[in-house]
Amino acid sequence: MSTAALTARESNKKSMLITGLGAAFVAAIVTVAMTANNSSSPAAAPTQTASTSQCQNLQRTLLISTSTGGGTVRFRASGYLSPPYTLTTTPQIVSFPLMRPVGTEVNEEMTIEGNATDVVMSSPLISVRDVYPVINGVLHVTKNWIPATTCDLRK
Repeated sequence: MSTAALTARESNKKSMLITGLGAAFVAAIVTVAMTANNSSSPAAAPTQTASTSQCQNLQRTLLISTSTGGGTVRFRASGYLSPPYTLTTTPQIVSFPLMRPVGTEVNEEMTIEGNATDVVMSSPLISVRDVYPVINGVLHVTKNWIPATTCDLRK
């Protein structure tokens, strides 16, 4: 096969990969939006009333970015290891498998692993922002998770 044909085939594979990743990203956003609305379908949302029994705990999530640095990090907490995140100035959502606590705050020991500078970790719910100037290997931190439900988002 000629070099031009191989290059065209590789370009087509990359294009299909990017299209697939884009579709997966859109599906993830739709899933999060539907979960936040606590509805199984868009048509069902207006007929539901907000009651305590319909409230669901939110998943533990944080935002990760950088202001001026860069690098790659991953998070380890409660037996979970996240995929690697390449830092950019655009915050990325890091989701953990556990749900937020019920009733009272919970402190969780976690590690940030990788090599990065100017790591900014913030909350999507409250204005908490931690900056780590350098992560070179493993950094042990304590993350405070506040209780939060889908009903809190409606307020």
